[in-house]
Amino acid sequence: MLFRSGAFYSEKIEYNDKQVFRMVYDCGSKSIPESLLAKRIKSDLANNVDIDILFISHFDKDHINGIYNLNPKLIIIPFLSKDQIFLLKLYNELYENVYDIKLAETPEELFQEAEVIRVLPDDSNNDDSNTFSEININIDQPHKRKNIKKLKSKSIIQLSTDVNSLWEYIPYNPNWNKYAESFKEKILEEDLDWEKLTNPSSNSRYIKKNLSILKNIYDKLGKKNLHSLIVYSNSTIDNCISIKFFSNKFNLYNKCLYNRFYHSGCIYFGDITFNSEIENSFYKFLSESKRLQKIGLLQVPHHGSIDSKGHKIISSNYLFRKPIICIISVGEFNQYGHPSAYLIQELQRNNGIVLMVTEASSTLIYLEGFI
Repeated sequence: MLFRSGAFYSEKIEYNDKQVFRMVYDCGSKSIPESLLAKRIKSDLANNVDIDILFISHFDKDHINGIYNLNPKLIIIPFLSKDQIFLLKLYNELYENVYDIKLAETPEELFQEAEVIRVLPDDSNNDDSNTFSEININIDQPHKRKNIKKLKSKSIIQLSTDVNSLWEYIPYNPNWNKYAESFKEKILEEDLDWEKLTNPSSNSRYIKKNLSILKNIYDKLGKKNLHSLIVYSNSTIDNCISIKFFSNKFNLYNKCLYNRFYHSGCIYFGDITFNSEIENSFYKFLSESKRLQKIGLLQVPHHGSIDSKGHKIISSNYLFRKPIICIISVGEFNQYGHPSAYLIQELQRNNGIVLMVTEASSTLIYLEGFI
């Protein structure tokens, strides 16, 4: 596993002393120039930008502005309704242009050689024949097309040989519909016309006319980070529980504190705002299937923002094995005040070992596991 600043997380799974599979979860940063980001991506991946699975948590540019340097074979993204995509467009109009709308709407046009699968929201009622609940990827034929358009939340993506299961990924798309519905309700309460807002031929003028009202609605709801795709990653081989640390900046400190093994399971949270629905659905599922107890590593959501409630990812009613490693990817001189000192304190109180990765190469974290 490799952790970079901004949002760039990659895994390389080797079997029988050879590379067989590479996964990337998000790939972007606004802390460094895009030209430098491109060089780092190629360098970190040893100039091999062929990616077997690219998970995109959400469409904020600091998480995806590096993906165009990759050559993904399979792209997995959260499913967004037309209303939800419109809310991203509206945010771009009202504040800053942070969302890549074309990627959210038509990733197939941007990556014509890749297969794209959308993960449906949790508790979504969809009986479409193109919706699946599991994917089995044979590592000897990893690029064989799956012919799957949609995947249920909490589905299992399993990597295996002809003989053994090796690894699994489980994506979870929190149900963002409630937020979109609440936004529409506020629009109606303010006597605004939803049809005019969403009509491409007239919405720009209508938005400008009602700019302060729309901003006020966004400020009241204050939850734009509810649509990140969460991903669980772990070996399916019971004995694969050893992870070691390599980090330049704190090398001596690491040798003292981290000279031990951790469970190989990891959860990537993107920029999600952690809440009870995630805990009572995804955590419950992982706990009941005996997966939660095998987690040794957590990516702290939204760069350690206090608004993400990231300190609650390990203060759950469901049991973790502790201590647990909590990695915060953050721009060292960011303008948002990330990470929160309170969040770090709470993670440490709950036996979290907090490590931070910034744009400085000396803070890159590399973890290696052995079967």
